[in-house]
Amino acid sequence: MRLAILILAWITPAVIAGALGWSGIWGAGSALGDYLIPIPVAGGALHVPSFLVAAAFIFAASKVTGTFIRYLPVLAFSVLALAIALMIDFERLNAWAFTDYSPHGLPVRLDGNPFLLFVASDAFWVGVYALTRATSIPKVAWFALPVLPALAVGISMANYHSSGPVFRLGGSMGTGQRGEEIVMVYTSASYNESVFRGWLEQDPYFARPWFNVNSEHVAIHFTNSMQAIKWGQFDQTEDTIATICLYEEDRSVHPHRGYYDCFADRNTVEQELAELAARESTGLGDDVDHWYARALLCDDVEIPEAAVTDIALIGVCKGAVGVYPRSLQRFVARYGEDSEQVRFVRAEAAARGLTEE
Repeated sequence: MRLAILILAWITPAVIAGALGWSGIWGAGSALGDYLIPIPVAGGALHVPSFLVAAAFIFAASKVTGTFIRYLPVLAFSVLALAIALMIDFERLNAWAFTDYSPHGLPVRLDGNPFLLFVASDAFWVGVYALTRATSIPKVAWFALPVLPALAVGISMANYHSSGPVFRLGGSMGTGQRGEEIVMVYTSASYNESVFRGWLEQDPYFARPWFNVNSEHVAIHFTNSMQAIKWGQFDQTEDTIATICLYEEDRSVHPHRGYYDCFADRNTVEQELAELAARESTGLGDDVDHWYARALLCDDVEIPEAAVTDIALIGVCKGAVGVYPRSLQRFVARYGEDSEQVRFVRAEAAARGLTEE
């Protein structure tokens, strides 16, 4: 019987994981085959420690009597219950318990943790074998069975509820305008500028547009609605309790109470070029207007010696200097050497010290 129990103990977690659709430890293939192979390159290697402990208890139970065998079933099933409790998705559970989040289905869901699955399976089979050996188990001992799992769940929920403000990153999205980005963050905190600044400063690179080639202006909206975060409802501004605006052109950080439109009074480089091209139209063609707008935009911009590729304004102005010869060739090819367009471009370039070489 011991051999049958040990065989079942070895194959059970693989069968469970395979039935649940888990992949192997390294993310490839089905866990069913991966968990059955006890070598370092396979998931079964992680099963070996708990399996050896289970085998030791099973062999001890076959030879020992008295107090040990009487309490072993309760101990084994307590470990089983604890392992299952530790597999709970506590973030989902706590969000359901303490926020407005209403998850689809049951609020309690288990994570796919192979190590805890191995422990739970082995503890189950130790308990089953111990039950066949124990002659009398004190009934009062069974009341201890829920203690460990209840303790694990209780500690997690108490820690979530009392350990200070909670912050959870919800995701990011664009506005449809190149260079603008919105980041959503759930928090349990009320508005306090120092608290929000302190959280943001914990990661000096998070959401900073001057470290991101794809963004120029970033709005971080903090909301008390976990439902909005989980469901990606970025447009629910009434639940926004704080906004932090970050601008790459001056590396500034501006916190605001409640919802604030970080993009209303700041133009991206693309927007600024479009406004300049419309306001300073030369009447010589859209391509000339765009070239001239870039020249005007860069008049007061100092280009550092070291390349700064993540700052859009620096990148545009550095490119304006480097591509001038190619731009001039394009204008000559389109309008002709003696055209008004080419004379205008050469005159404005000469005024700014740009050469054709």
